[in-house]
Amino acid sequence: MTIKLDYIQKPKLKNPAMIAGLPGIANVGKLAIEYLIYQTRAEKFLELHSEHFPEWAIPVEGGIRTLRMDFFHARPEGIKRDLILMSSDAQAATPLGQYALTGEILDIAQEQGVTTFTTMAAYVLSSGVMKMKPVVGVASSKKLTAALKKSGVEMLESGVIVGMNGLLPAFAAMRGMDGYCLLGVTSGGMIDPNASRAVLQSLSAMLGFSIDTTELGEHAERLEAKMPKLKEAPEEETSYIR
Repeated sequence: MTIKLDYIQKPKLKNPAMIAGLPGIANVGKLAIEYLIYQTRAEKFLELHSEHFPEWAIPVEGGIRTLRMDFFHARPEGIKRDLILMSSDAQAATPLGQYALTGEILDIAQEQGVTTFTTMAAYVLSSGVMKMKPVVGVASSKKLTAALKKSGVEMLESGVIVGMNGLLPAFAAMRGMDGYCLLGVTSGGMIDPNASRAVLQSLSAMLGFSIDTTELGEHAERLEAKMPKLKEAPEEETSYIR
C-alpha cells in the first residue's frame, strides 16, 4: 500500500472550494479546519491512508488505528457553492511523501471539480518584527492577491512555506485551480486559538460566509487533550513558514 482511498459516499458537489488544515506549528490550520468541520456539520465522504505518514498508530475509543486524512463536504449558509474540508492526523514524513500526497490530494480535488484550493497554517512572528497583520498569505494570481488584500491579509514577499501547506496551492495553480495559503501569525506553542480564529475570519471573508468562533477556545482545549505529547522540534529560522 502506498496510498489507499476509502470512499464512504461520492457526493455531487457544486463548484467546490477545497480547504486543507494540516498539523504544524501551533496547530493553527489543524484547529481551524476541525472547528470549521464542527461548525458546518460537514459530512465525511472519504478517508485516505498512506505509508507516507509517520510510523504511528493512534488509540481510539478502546481500539487503535493508523494515521489518515479525512475529507468532508459542507455548504455553509449564505454561499452557493460547496466546500471540501480536509483534515489530517499528520503530514508526510519525507519530502518524497509530501510530493506524493500532494499529487493524490489534487487528483481528488480535480475529480470533484474543485476550482479553488486553500491551505491554512502558521507564520511564526520574528522577535525583531514590531507589527504585522494577524493573517499573512500568498496567492497564485494577481486577482487572488487583490482579493486577499481586500480581506485584510498581508501578502508575503519573501521566505518559503514548508511542506504541503505550500505545495498544495502551488501545484493546484499548475493544474488550473486558484490556490492560496492563509497563515495565522503566532509565537508558536502547542496550539494557538487566536491565530486559528484570525485565519477562519479571513477565509470566511474570502468565500463569503460567516462563522461563529465563540466556541473555538473550548474546541482548542479538547483538541489539545487528544494530541500526542511529542518532543518539541528545535526552533527554526523565521524565514521558514508552517
